[in-house]
Amino acid sequence: MRFPSKIVLASSFSLISILSFGQQKKEGTIQNEEFVTEKVRKIEVQPTMSRSFEALNEIPDYSKDHKVDFNFDLSKPQSLVLPGIQTNVLGPRTGEELKSPYASKAKNSIKIGAGNYGHTLLNGHFGYNPTAKELRGLYINHDANSIGPTDNAFSSRSENEVKIYSQSLWSKALLKGSVDYRRIATNFYGKESIPANTPEDAFGVRYDQIKFNGDVYSQTEGKKFSYQAGTEFSSLAGNLAPKEWMSTSYVKANYAISEGLSLRINGDAILSNFTSNTSTNRNFFRLKPSLSYDVLPRLNLQAGINAVQEEELSIYPSVQVRFRANDFIRLFAGFEGDTQFNSYHSSLLTNPWLSQSITLQNTQQKWAVSGGLTGTNERNVSYELKATYGEYAKMAFFTASAADLSQFDIQYSTADAAVSVLSLQANMKMTVTDKIQSDLQVDYTNYGNLGNFLYAYHRPNIQIAWRNSIAVLPKFKVSPEIYYLGGLYGFNPRTQKATTLDNIVDINVKGEYAITEKLTATLSANNIVGKNYQRYLFYPTQGFNFTATLAYSF
Repeated sequence: MRFPSKIVLASSFSLISILSFGQQKKEGTIQNEEFVTEKVRKIEVQPTMSRSFEALNEIPDYSKDHKVDFNFDLSKPQSLVLPGIQTNVLGPRTGEELKSPYASKAKNSIKIGAGNYGHTLLNGHFGYNPTAKELRGLYINHDANSIGPTDNAFSSRSENEVKIYSQSLWSKALLKGSVDYRRIATNFYGKESIPANTPEDAFGVRYDQIKFNGDVYSQTEGKKFSYQAGTEFSSLAGNLAPKEWMSTSYVKANYAISEGLSLRINGDAILSNFTSNTSTNRNFFRLKPSLSYDVLPRLNLQAGINAVQEEELSIYPSVQVRFRANDFIRLFAGFEGDTQFNSYHSSLLTNPWLSQSITLQNTQQKWAVSGGLTGTNERNVSYELKATYGEYAKMAFFTASAADLSQFDIQYSTADAAVSVLSLQANMKMTVTDKIQSDLQVDYTNYGNLGNFLYAYHRPNIQIAWRNSIAVLPKFKVSPEIYYLGGLYGFNPRTQKATTLDNIVDINVKGEYAITEKLTATLSANNIVGKNYQRYLFYPTQGFNFTATLAYSF
């Protein structure tokens, strides 16, 4: 259903945000436990290995372990999500620590590295007197290749980042904040030919992004009301025409009405401006109220609505059922609709070679039904099996631009077309012995009723990731990985023909040796088969490449 009014949803979201911050609580104690939805604990399967493998000591991230009345993040496995595009397997090949998780490292560390393709790496984390309740730090990262898979310097790339963050645990709340600056540069090296005497930095794309983040988590041990809220402001601009700024706020709240019955409210508000050929304000509001009821001690039902405000108001149903037979067998099913906000930044993360004249639209999940099972034996095995089928409108596909084949346009399915998507997922984590851990993930996706598209361009049908960690010696660890992508198609707008891209088999091996408790040497070899695969049409990736690094903590 659609309604023309924006006022009701925007006012409701504002009221919830005010109520969330206005709650008063008594003094309490925070325990290092996690968000839970039922009286069972989540098992993370990890091998028993020597601490000498860790270049740095761990400091707990309280936002991950802070116990509240329910799980704010229902994405694993209950929530229904839009089909994604995996791009982190190949290229351009990036470094190992491009994102700094808050509070994941101790006081100070520095990592330097170098490899072929002119690869240079500098990664540093510097904390200021971290304690059990206070943490402040600085994170820096440089990761670049001076040459690339084609035409040497013309296919170079670089990424630089500086982040300052703070985390404070108070008697009533956990506060987190950060300021982050990031600069990305890559070239349109997928050109048919490069004119003579072309400068090395010509035809490239560079953009700068600055972000401000702030989050607050309630201290809710034994309380009826709990909340999490936050705001992020980001500005993105570069040497090309597109620019974007976004202000994103969210609130997640739970109120225990009685034993086994609670009211949950999630809300998002996005204020955005995107400037390409024209300047466009893109505002987005979402409100998801629901009731969670323990029908039986092992059976939970959550039902509500998902109201999304864009140009018009869309209301979707949201129903989720979970049954716990035992820890090893937990069944779940759901029926839901939603809308995904597609920003310029999220599009660049998927494909950095976008043309200057792209348009942005949001993808609508008209409806989707899902089901599966998950569980753990609490010792050495955890698994998840999930199937989802749904219909989507305005689904985004990347196709080469007719004006310049080295750039990509974003093409959307029509609003009236219902692209059908069947997704099958299987994940398993297993500790084979106390020295060997294996993690297998298999995703199969089938797209139907594509309308004006012959194939789901640059969206793979099958994605497989097999990651392993082996403690060969007390101070030596090997991490072999195998990735597979199949069913990739590109589209050449000049010939008006689809192109079948080769399946990708990416084999990587990383070895880590703890020279001392504070000094670790690493050698990683990537794309061992040495194929210049094309994840995107006309863009071969790096062949066999290696990087040697030294990490020191102090």
